[in-house]
Amino acid sequence: MIYWLIFRTLLSGIILLYVQVLFMPRLAVAGIVPNLFLGWIIYQVWKKPLNLLVPIIFVLGLCLDLTTPYLLGLQTAVLIVLITVADGFHRPLERDSFVTMGLTTVLIVVLYSLLMYVVYGFQDGFSGALFGKFLGMLAYNLVITGVLVTILVMISHLKLDFRHD
Repeated sequence: MIYWLIFRTLLSGIILLYVQVLFMPRLAVAGIVPNLFLGWIIYQVWKKPLNLLVPIIFVLGLCLDLTTPYLLGLQTAVLIVLITVADGFHRPLERDSFVTMGLTTVLIVVLYSLLMYVVYGFQDGFSGALFGKFLGMLAYNLVITGVLVTILVMISHLKLDFRHD
């Protein structure tokens, strides 16, 4: 049973990795590429234990980092921090609440955008253009992450029945 859960999580993460790398750059707005992993990790943290997710997120983060070698290790570290924060934030709150999931989504997107702002600020210098890009990243990722989390929740509530009469 646990092997099937690990396999499904890893397979969905690999599919998401391919979509992130191959298709999301085409949806870039003003140079901002939305990160699908934000919505995916929120959903996964909601449904699975943290000790199962950390190794999977670590491997997927390394694979994502290999696509941008100049920031090697950054996405992995950020994703590990984000799943830890998401897990710690939603555990004491009501588990099946859509309000809690919405608050977790906002928290994760804001934290991700802030971490990226600080990293790019130290790398290229803090400027007004960087702050504008930060606001764009925040808004764009918030919309994409909210849509992705909603779709994943809706899919998880489907009841499929494969009977042949």
